[in-house]
Amino acid sequence: MKALGTHLWVQLQLDVREKGTLLNFYLVPLVFFFVMGAVFASVDPALRAILAASMTVFAVTMGAIMGVPTPLVRMRETGTLRTLRVSGIPRRSVLTVQAVSAFCHLLIVSVVIYVVAPFAFQARVPLAPGLYFTVTAVLLFASIGLGLLIGVAARDQAFATMLSMVVFLPSVLLTGIMFPASMLPQPLQWLSLVFPATYVVQSFDGLAYGLNTSLNPVLSLAIAAGIGLIGWAFAIWSLSGRQGGFRDAGVSLRPASAPSLTPG
Repeated sequence: MKALGTHLWVQLQLDVREKGTLLNFYLVPLVFFFVMGAVFASVDPALRAILAASMTVFAVTMGAIMGVPTPLVRMRETGTLRTLRVSGIPRRSVLTVQAVSAFCHLLIVSVVIYVVAPFAFQARVPLAPGLYFTVTAVLLFASIGLGLLIGVAARDQAFATMLSMVVFLPSVLLTGIMFPASMLPQPLQWLSLVFPATYVVQSFDGLAYGLNTSLNPVLSLAIAAGIGLIGWAFAIWSLSGRQGGFRDAGVSLRPASAPSLTPG
């Protein structure tokens, strides 16, 4: 446990120096929050009321889906993962440290949005702050689980970016963050049920703000957590499997065959 804590502390320090981490976890989500917050506040008072929740869903989804896979794929491509394994650090520890690090960064951003939104854009303060952050924690768990799965499954950074976009864009456009999901055609509404952000939005509305929802908010929260659990389970399974997606970029650790001493 001490070694895991030390690894996490080192990872957090590396994250602060990594431009990609700051870009995906902090800069882009917060810039989007301030820009779109101003737009929503002036265009639709209904969206302004739940602005903190909507922008939190965007920030966490983007940070987890776009930011989590890249370090995992980069470690595999550069041989860092192989070095860590040779040094006796289990791959599960690497996965855990990346997840906890992302959780800490995105929780900080979520708190900033929660505190700033009422002052900057007259957003409504949730009726139940405890439930608000409970839903936020489930959002973090589910989104990071999907990010880990993408990072484990992708064979290179280009493929990881493509998979991330395939998950991120529908999570933003189809789940009720930008506009009510009821405005979408029925097939797209069905498609939105694949993404945890859909259920998290329902949970925020029903549990934290006391609004009417189209889905049961408690059941929605359980489904979002279940999707995240599936993502974590498949990531760990792929990580542990002999032919899993988290391989060392084709590098084998098996010793080379001894040269034959037989003449000819």
